[in-house]
Amino acid sequence: MSRDVSGLTKPLRIGRLTVKNRIWNSPLWTRTAHVDGEVSDRTIAHYAARARGGCGVITTEACAVDSDHHWTTPQIAIYDDAFLPGHRRLVEAVHAYGTPIFCQIHHSGMFGTNPVSPSGVPCADLGKVGELIQSHVLNLEEIQVIRDKFIAAACRAQVVGYDGVEVHGATAYLLEQFFSPHNNLREDRYGGSLEGRIQLAREIVAGIRAACGPDFIIGYCGADCDWVEGGITRDQTTALVLALEQAGLSYFDLQTDGTYETFHRVECSAGYRRQPVGQFDKTAYYKSILHIPVTTRGAGEYDPARWNEAFLEGRCDAVRLGKQMLADPETANKAIRGDWEGIRTCIKCGNCIHSGEVMPYDLSCAINPGLGRYERLVSRAEERKTVVVIGGGPAGIEAARVSALRGHRVILLERQGDLGGNLYVASLPISKETFVNYINWGRETLRRLGVEVHLNTEATAETVAAWKPDTVFVATGGTPAIPPIPGIHSAGLMKAEDVLRGTAVPGRRVIVAGGGEVGLETADLIMSRFRPESLTVVEMRDDVGADMNPMDKAQLFANRSIFPAHMEHGLKLLVNTRILEFHEGGVTVEDGQGRTRKLEGDSVVRELTERGLPAVALGDAVKVGKIVTAIYQAHVLARDN
Repeated sequence: MSRDVSGLTKPLRIGRLTVKNRIWNSPLWTRTAHVDGEVSDRTIAHYAARARGGCGVITTEACAVDSDHHWTTPQIAIYDDAFLPGHRRLVEAVHAYGTPIFCQIHHSGMFGTNPVSPSGVPCADLGKVGELIQSHVLNLEEIQVIRDKFIAAACRAQVVGYDGVEVHGATAYLLEQFFSPHNNLREDRYGGSLEGRIQLAREIVAGIRAACGPDFIIGYCGADCDWVEGGITRDQTTALVLALEQAGLSYFDLQTDGTYETFHRVECSAGYRRQPVGQFDKTAYYKSILHIPVTTRGAGEYDPARWNEAFLEGRCDAVRLGKQMLADPETANKAIRGDWEGIRTCIKCGNCIHSGEVMPYDLSCAINPGLGRYERLVSRAEERKTVVVIGGGPAGIEAARVSALRGHRVILLERQGDLGGNLYVASLPISKETFVNYINWGRETLRRLGVEVHLNTEATAETVAAWKPDTVFVATGGTPAIPPIPGIHSAGLMKAEDVLRGTAVPGRRVIVAGGGEVGLETADLIMSRFRPESLTVVEMRDDVGADMNPMDKAQLFANRSIFPAHMEHGLKLLVNTRILEFHEGGVTVEDGQGRTRKLEGDSVVRELTERGLPAVALGDAVKVGKIVTAIYQAHVLARDN
């Protein structure tokens, strides 16, 4: 299929640097550094894979400029010359593909170790609404020391061969804290007015320009607004970027809206579920007032046609992809050659945010099992085998894909009429339709690899044996356990899956048995679509959503338009309450004090214990969990076959 990619491939001039295309890697935490902040081999492999994948520019994740203030451990450090050999190896690995690399320099401010801020205003961390951080208020001398550390870090980056640096001025880290009228209540030269709030960023950019010379690239990432009451507005950001352009800025990068305190809001263009997609309208505004290139984060816009259109129309100079580059490091190459169906598109499941930011884990991607694990290419097997895969869900798709890449003949048997398995059901709640992206990609990928897919085919001992397989992968998905509660098999009860599929329609008074992720998402759909008179969620634990990642939960409960609105229209949550019996007209429950009562309802929806996404059973291993577990296990076992 012929596609217009002329906007994607249009060279871009930044200072004296010519960039080969408009698709860049966005800085995003990987947590692959060594504990002391040293660049690791995994770090180098991560960025080299994206340079090999065709990115126009690689920008590193945020590198700490101050030894006393890390966002997390591990975080790549550049505050001492001792870290330069690792950075040098990283630069060389990326330059080997003819790709420029910028080092993002960063101070965590009130987040991370030893929190500091301009004025000590308490703040909330990502996905942790209600948990406030208290910070030390910086004095004038401390501020100027930090300024000089930014400049020194940029000089180190130049010494090892980085093509430029990007100053991190967003996400409520230190520089955005100084810029924010909500966080900066100072009355000295670094506060008190818009001019004062801009001062620290201006001194850093001007200092880097003076120290590193006229040709070194200096970028700055900032947000159009932060969605904090009394916070940053477009008028203020306009004044900031104009001042920085005068100070010697080479390009301005439009970070997604919001801060760690507001990324969960549905108004935010943060690239998460329920949020607006893309921000080319915003970059068009900044293009109109600046004489330097303006780049933007993808903000959930993963359609190469939209990128190409924005570049041709002059609304933006480059799109910087974070989560999408995690899902598929070859995104740039595929987009540029017009192979858009071959792109493994991010499904916006939030696993990367949960694993790499909310929790102290290595960053992982639910659909890219190689992320953070060197992303090595699959090697061909010495001997060609016949492999049968039973089940066409995510685990089955991955087992079949890897087996085909190994050079085997692969037969996939799926009893349903299409691929997807439990992932299709997981795509049915409000805002999860992006999960279908993986199914579509899997279907196309298996077709290209020549996998023999047999739909509407039940796998029996006889049908499997007929293929004379050398290896059989069983990836049939999980079967939810049914607790032995009286009446649970009653004909009048509905399964959450049936409500989500639309094959069961709830009545006016609804009871949802189970307040995990499935139960809450089913309740959300029922309240939004069917508008019942009442809906009661019954959960035996002391809180609902225990199996949800904090960002998902924050979106439901901290957005006025979702659960708070539902609660005004009949939604009730009962915790520390267990169901004793299902019966016609409702359920009998017992609370934490042992008191029993009957809840009336004309529809009862069973969540069962089917929490999370698909289960997977491969070989002798039986694992129940989310899609990230299913795909990774299938990938590992198929590589070894």
